[in-house]
Amino acid sequence: MALDRTTYLALRDRLDFSRQFGPTIAVLLFDAGLLSLGVWLIQAGGAAGHALSQVLFAVVFFNSFSILHECGHGSASPSKAFNTLVGHYVSLLCFIPYFPWVYIHRQHHAWAGNIDRDPDLKSLKRWGERGGVQWPVRIAWRSWSPLGAFLQHVVYLSYPLEMVKSGEMTRGKAVRCAASVALLPTAYVALAFMFPEAAHPLNYVPALLLFLIAEELVNLPHHVDMSTVRAKLPVWEQPRATRSCYYPRGISELCVLNFNFHIEHHLFPSLPWFRLRRARVLVREALGDDYTEAVGVSWNVSRRGRSIETVVSLPTSQATEAG
Repeated sequence: MALDRTTYLALRDRLDFSRQFGPTIAVLLFDAGLLSLGVWLIQAGGAAGHALSQVLFAVVFFNSFSILHECGHGSASPSKAFNTLVGHYVSLLCFIPYFPWVYIHRQHHAWAGNIDRDPDLKSLKRWGERGGVQWPVRIAWRSWSPLGAFLQHVVYLSYPLEMVKSGEMTRGKAVRCAASVALLPTAYVALAFMFPEAAHPLNYVPALLLFLIAEELVNLPHHVDMSTVRAKLPVWEQPRATRSCYYPRGISELCVLNFNFHIEHHLFPSLPWFRLRRARVLVREALGDDYTEAVGVSWNVSRRGRSIETVVSLPTSQATEAG
């Protein structure tokens, strides 16, 4: 059974939306330890140590993305200034400019599942209109190469230009976007100058590739191959366009900060990450058979062998009206 407004409000009343510094700071300290250990392993030398360092760096990169996501929703702490400051810090470790990401992500939540307005479905709409997918994307899909994740980072960096074209840009937003984008190369150049050996880009290339692969494995199942609509879905109907994934607790809690509980996040965007597991119990009970969940990377495994057109591309005429 699908959620209605009354059921949704009853579920929301059973959840704790209070924001706390503690969990975010704990993750930041944990990641700082992993980052330090990874740098030490690189400097210590040895193939095994270098390989382990890349895994540690990839975990830090994805955790940083998850914290950026929390900061963007204002749920990392009760302080807006803290959320903005930490959001910019972790943006350096996940290679995503903070404010452009915030603005595009707000559009995603407002228009989730809308074939015309959801930025996450922009490629799907374009492929549907053109009647196919470009050959580099088809090759990347079959080879599990994270081209899509890389292009998504390009979208984040260039989104201020889209805001200008759409008339969404204001002077304040322009200043914030410019500062967020400029921070990335400025910080990287400064680190390379101050710590030329430890901050050498080649030390992190395999970790970056692992991070991009993880981004695709985690993010793609959330909205791909789900219903699309023409109207604006109310928040309690967004499970129609959203899928959750279930990972072992250690991975979910320590490596992706419960970002995989995506139905729950779309229903309750400001719910802190460490309370999403509780929300999952309530939401699964309320949705019953309408709760859509993939286990681990099973969604990717079952679909990568198929043509990408059969998985992600729907003719725009098939998009339905909400309600």
